[in-house]
Amino acid sequence: MNSKHAKSPCCGAPVRRFGRRRRQCVQCHHTWTVRPRKRGRPAHRTAATLLHRVLVEGFTLTQRFSKRPGVELPAYRYRFRQALLRFVSRPAPQKIPRGPLVLLADGLWFQFDGVPWVLYLTALKPCNGDYATFLDPLLLQGKEGATRWQKVVAAIPPQAMRRIGAIVVDNLPGMHKLASQHGWVLQLCHFHLLLKLQAQRRGMRYALRGGPVREEIHRLIHSALELPAGDRLARILERLRRLSEGDCGTQRIQTTVREFLKGLRFYRAYLAHPHLGLPHTTNSVESMGRLLREMFRSSRSGSNPESVLLWATAFIRMRLHTKCNGHPVN
Repeated sequence: MNSKHAKSPCCGAPVRRFGRRRRQCVQCHHTWTVRPRKRGRPAHRTAATLLHRVLVEGFTLTQRFSKRPGVELPAYRYRFRQALLRFVSRPAPQKIPRGPLVLLADGLWFQFDGVPWVLYLTALKPCNGDYATFLDPLLLQGKEGATRWQKVVAAIPPQAMRRIGAIVVDNLPGMHKLASQHGWVLQLCHFHLLLKLQAQRRGMRYALRGGPVREEIHRLIHSALELPAGDRLARILERLRRLSEGDCGTQRIQTTVREFLKGLRFYRAYLAHPHLGLPHTTNSVESMGRLLREMFRSSRSGSNPESVLLWATAFIRMRLHTKCNGHPVN
């Protein structure tokens, strides 16, 4: 626009030149510059490669600081945090996979001032693919439960929610209801189930009551998770029912066996729905949680909820994809 038609921002009156870089309102004689200079101290931008070095390559800030003479460590940490804030404030870089999707989810527990917090991790796997894309995590106060998982699911982009056909999670209270509300196929994690039994087997002494029976239960459940439907599977399930009602050594093992028999179809959903390409564990999300734990331990950045969410979001955005193999279609 030609400057002779410009109006002053103060009075709306005509504007005239008042020097090379200033203009003046002809009514109130207020002047202003047309190219204002930025005020304040110059900004020190931390290179984006530093985020990659710390979050991906595993360097600590102290190690990187040793290569930056003339900058104090507190100032260097401040610049790194500002770089984290700028990186996280950008729009989420995740690209939702095409086609039908499978939702993988798990929670990472923290505690601050005696109050539990859970970092909810979610990933989307295409039914015909062998990788999973992580979404931004969500940190909520309180113990892990169905109500909070509802909030996590509500934060998933709508274009992805419409294409989710199944969910792979641990056997937590309320997950059956969550899956049924959305019409999803529920696949319970085999790893968490077998881990409960292995905890009883580790260092087992057969002098204890029911020691050999506990070993047999582990073997039978492992077979029941993989065998196709038939007479052999029926015999194994019948043997497990008798063991759960008899003397298995501990009440916890008996409860685990009864829970397994009650939710058998959810543990074998990957066999009943081969077209979905369901993984039968949440190991891909578990591995991300393990990497986050190692990062918080080395960087000492998980001192409060805000810091945990900031670092976890940046860490996951640096590692958007992970290998996740589903059960092959026969």
